[in-house]
Amino acid sequence: MNAILIAGAALVGLPILLHLIMKQEPKRLNFPAFRFLTQKLKTNQRKLRLRHFILLAMRMLLIALFCLTLYQPSLRSDRLNIRGEQPVAAVLVIDNSPSMGYTANDKTRLAEACRRARELLDELPDKSPIAVVTTDDPNAAIWESVADARKRIEKLDKPQAGSASVSAALSHGYQLLTKIEAPDIEEAEKLPKLLAVFTDRAAASWDAGQIEDLKKLRDKIPDPKPAHAVVDVGVEKPLNVGILSAEMKPQVISANQPATVTVTVAASGPAELPPVEVVVLAKFSGSPDVERRRAVVPYGQSQALTFDFKNLKPGLHQVVFSLDAADKMMFDNSRFLTFKVGEARRILTISDDPDSAAFWQISHQSKGEFSCLVVKPDAVKMKDGNRVVVEYPNPDPKAKSLEENIRAFEVVCLLGVADPSEKHGTLDTLWDKLRPYVEAGGKLLIIPGDGPGPGDGKLMADGYAVAKDLMPGAFKGVISTRDINPPPQSAPGWETPRDGKAGVTWYLNDPEGRVVQHPMLKPFQGWEAKGNVDAVKNPRRAWKYWNVVKAPEANVVVSYNDAEKPADRHPAVLERSIADPKDPTKAKGRVVLLTTRMDMTSANDQWNNYWDITDSSWSVVFPWLLARYLAGDTADANFNYLAGQTVVVPLPKGGVPRGTKVLIQGPGGADIGPIEAGDKQTELRLSPPRTNYAGNFKLSVPSVNWEDGYSLNSPADESTLDKVPSEGIEDLTGKDTVAPLGKDVKLADILKVIVDQPIDLFPWLLIAVLMLLALEGVVANRFYRRPK
Repeated sequence: MNAILIAGAALVGLPILLHLIMKQEPKRLNFPAFRFLTQKLKTNQRKLRLRHFILLAMRMLLIALFCLTLYQPSLRSDRLNIRGEQPVAAVLVIDNSPSMGYTANDKTRLAEACRRARELLDELPDKSPIAVVTTDDPNAAIWESVADARKRIEKLDKPQAGSASVSAALSHGYQLLTKIEAPDIEEAEKLPKLLAVFTDRAAASWDAGQIEDLKKLRDKIPDPKPAHAVVDVGVEKPLNVGILSAEMKPQVISANQPATVTVTVAASGPAELPPVEVVVLAKFSGSPDVERRRAVVPYGQSQALTFDFKNLKPGLHQVVFSLDAADKMMFDNSRFLTFKVGEARRILTISDDPDSAAFWQISHQSKGEFSCLVVKPDAVKMKDGNRVVVEYPNPDPKAKSLEENIRAFEVVCLLGVADPSEKHGTLDTLWDKLRPYVEAGGKLLIIPGDGPGPGDGKLMADGYAVAKDLMPGAFKGVISTRDINPPPQSAPGWETPRDGKAGVTWYLNDPEGRVVQHPMLKPFQGWEAKGNVDAVKNPRRAWKYWNVVKAPEANVVVSYNDAEKPADRHPAVLERSIADPKDPTKAKGRVVLLTTRMDMTSANDQWNNYWDITDSSWSVVFPWLLARYLAGDTADANFNYLAGQTVVVPLPKGGVPRGTKVLIQGPGGADIGPIEAGDKQTELRLSPPRTNYAGNFKLSVPSVNWEDGYSLNSPADESTLDKVPSEGIEDLTGKDTVAPLGKDVKLADILKVIVDQPIDLFPWLLIAVLMLLALEGVVANRFYRRPK
């Protein structure tokens, strides 16, 4: 092209040469009135020179314009030509977060955003590839036609509680622009690109921490770089009254305990406005009764209201808290809560002598969190080849004995069972019946006895040795502190150390005085900080305990303080995790082993003073500590999530058979659709988009009479409608790209997208050359026409 320009510049001088050759000399005439002829000559020469100059300029301009046309130049424009014929690859990011439900002029902000997005589609060429990215499910966006994009936008009828931030949607939008998929267009990556965002600019929808990462994604897009337009559909100075939260801790309570719920309401708006009266209603699912609480809330502040629900029946409870008077923001006019009133969780205790488990059983009953059923080993039976049931007497002596699946129990305890390898009337040992329960996620507690015969308990040790795949360790005889030389034992409540030969305590503190770190021992941290807990001030001691050699797969929870060196101390409590042998990643069970006895005869044999209640509550605390660790702390139970989070729901104990249908009901009893569980699946994990909707949800498995539930709520910060500064957005999108829209303003009039896109000038220059050539011919013919 440079050669063409050089040749063209040389040709510009051609008209000069032609004019010199064709230059006409004036005719000489002798005339008497010479003075007048001289004057006329000068006038004619001036006119002739002017005509020659105009014609010369036209011919020079014609040649220069012709050469410029051959160069096929393009003009850089400061506006994206969305009305041209060339397709534009456009990504439309539509914010459908909860705050977009704010109503103004009888229209939600989401409806206004969709209207503006459709208006933009009307401006784009028909063949433009379009991708519609929504904040609730950014990954669902694909490249599609203008018509399909319009249909997708028309389906956005309401905001989604589980929406991500606009920043996350922008990230996916930039990734889409990196590779444009348009089968009908060659070299689609070279198309002009547009990224338009339709949002209310609520601060909760923008993550300033992602700006730098978004810039990197933007800069990776191949040229031409995308144009940006951020269309603000929010309103100025919005007013909103909403429920920010409904909280209850713990979320599982006992039957005789009231459910105390704290509901927080807030008013958003100018502080100079008078306070607003708020009435909050509370209604349980399936109940017509409604409770009310009133509060006067100044704008710009929040206030907490307390609801106390008493005399609740055991089971699942779900509550809807709502405003008596709805306002312009619908999503935070309601809040949902799920909690449980629990019957005592169940422990199955298997003992050769049920009477010897009386202290163990009474201890759990006095605490109230667990109930304890005590049976003999032969009451545990295998039925139908793989189903383990427990038979126990009916409270009605005239009625048939009761039968229950072993999976119904939170914890199974072997208390003083001499030989679990013994067969009781069937071909299956107790280990054969317990192994499937543990491998399916069950929890097993083993408290040893002294064996069926005299001596060192060799028969008992052999009976447990056959379960090496379950046992945390192997029994290797009984240790008496009178036969070893333990260090002196001290405690906060003892004036002087006591002789270790008279019994040893647990070694709870490391050399720096910190409590040994283990979940089961976590309560000791708080007890020691208080300094007045009798279980710490007056610890119990053990005189006799089994010498247990730890299995490689096991861990020592706590040891006895029976030696100076840590390696020489003997375990007091051990544990071992058990996985499903078919899939090590599934259904982990747990086995905990004590090394001293806890049956009633242990007091007579002087194994320990754990049941001594004279100066310590250890007789209640220790059984509860063991059971709570294995069954799980109810304080950790959670049934309430933010929309969009992954919800984890434990399935019936021991899992459910493959193909079991878990039914889910949403708000108002709407059927969400069943989910098929896998074999021995112990928990159900629900992820977005299934969890994008706020409300109370119930799950059930009718075949095993099981029910559970959860609640989903929108994030509280969505109730704050303060806008993010436009400068923070334009740091990414470019200067003057944030466009606030009035009600009657057309999008085409305000969408001034700052972008450097070329406009092809060839057709316009070609037309100009032809027109100038025609004009030059007319002028030349007129100049050189000879007078008649």
